[in-house]
Amino acid sequence: MKPRVALSCWIVVAFIALRLDAESSGALFPCEDEELGPRAFCGHLEVAENADLPQGRKISLEIVVLRAAESSGLEPVFMLAGGPGQSATDLTRLAEKPFAEVSKVRDFVFVDHRGSGGSNPILCQTDTEAHPELAFGQLFDPDHVAECLEAAEQHADVTLYTSRHAVRDLEAVRKWLGYGKVLLWGGSGGTRTGFVYLREYPASIAGALFDGVVPTDFAAPSGFAPAAQRALGRVFEDCGNQTSCAAAYPELRKEFEKVLGLFARGPVATSFEAESGTTTVRMHRNDFAYTIRGILYNAGRTASLPAMIHRAAQTGDLSAFAEVHWRRDAAVRPSIAFGVHFAVYCAEDIPFIDWERIAGPTRKSFLGRYLLDQYGDACKAWRSNPEPAEFTRPVTSDAPVLMVSGYYDPSTPDGVADRAAEHLSNTRHVVARNEGHNASFGCARPLAIEFLKRGTLEGLGPACEGVGPIEFEVPSS
Repeated sequence: MKPRVALSCWIVVAFIALRLDAESSGALFPCEDEELGPRAFCGHLEVAENADLPQGRKISLEIVVLRAAESSGLEPVFMLAGGPGQSATDLTRLAEKPFAEVSKVRDFVFVDHRGSGGSNPILCQTDTEAHPELAFGQLFDPDHVAECLEAAEQHADVTLYTSRHAVRDLEAVRKWLGYGKVLLWGGSGGTRTGFVYLREYPASIAGALFDGVVPTDFAAPSGFAPAAQRALGRVFEDCGNQTSCAAAYPELRKEFEKVLGLFARGPVATSFEAESGTTTVRMHRNDFAYTIRGILYNAGRTASLPAMIHRAAQTGDLSAFAEVHWRRDAAVRPSIAFGVHFAVYCAEDIPFIDWERIAGPTRKSFLGRYLLDQYGDACKAWRSNPEPAEFTRPVTSDAPVLMVSGYYDPSTPDGVADRAAEHLSNTRHVVARNEGHNASFGCARPLAIEFLKRGTLEGLGPACEGVGPIEFEVPSS
């Protein structure tokens, strides 16, 4: 359940105290959702949808603040969700569990990016959980995108839901809550928001932790195919270097090509068990390639990838891959507001793809042009105003920025963070050798916690030392 304001259970004295506090720090009240705990406060801030037309349409931003357990006077942590299009207020568990030590001394602030969560959402949902067949054949149906646009324009100017507009909202929230500088934590697409915030409002930022780096010059999805190929190549290489894996799967690369060959004549019919019973679908080559990319996001899943490839090559049975593909789609799709997703990609990335430069690496990847074509077609059906070319200039900053990448990340590879670091004067980049996408919760977590507690890179210790590659699953002897 989304957190909402609850007033009725508060006695008059507490109500007055909260109101007095609200005059200086924003109108926040204890959240109705008891699972968020007694330190969680909820509220909404109304802002102009178009800052250039302050008398025009207003939108309400949904906000959750988890107050620090101890009074420290330290800057709060603003949590920037990924996707783009994920709800930040769905991430409150990060402050309660992985970053619990940090939440003892710092407030955590969650603001739903305009268009997501409870901030005038533009969802564009497809129910693939109930209809598994809709998860196969294409990622985005242009007709559905066009229908979503038509519905969205009843309550939103979709050209105003990009990163620049979102960081203007964040700055308004910062002021409304009475904070000075803030620390940023961004995951994946949230790092793009963070980079733009760094550039637009440098005086407001005390530092940032970016996990799975998406800088302003990333031009997604142009790098997705080569990144996925590189990540899969690292799996093959590491399996070959592990005695047990090499012995179990000595022909892994050839077996992967054999599985790709199953699609030579077109889609392959396969079945798996869904909640509604046995489901038969037609799995396309692009579905399979996208499934491989999805598996590489998660280190636990990646550990089983050589075994999955081997079994499929030996039997021709693709059911395990089809089930993974469907379950991931059914889990991820409801968590993303695709109106925001398209607003960002279509204005900030697609217009700046260097098609000539990426042609070769894309052609050599198992993923090929699939995501380029899917996003390209979706953006033709969406309405957007491309950002000016200067948007893609690398962001410069002297604020402390800790960046974390996963060695097997098929989306935001470590080389991207290395290039971003060239323009940051006070930065550190950690590569988690045994992780995929969003890697700050494994071996890099102690460093991430220490950085978020202290707000500086100075004096931080080592991270992920002695951590080797993923240990791949092999048959028990």
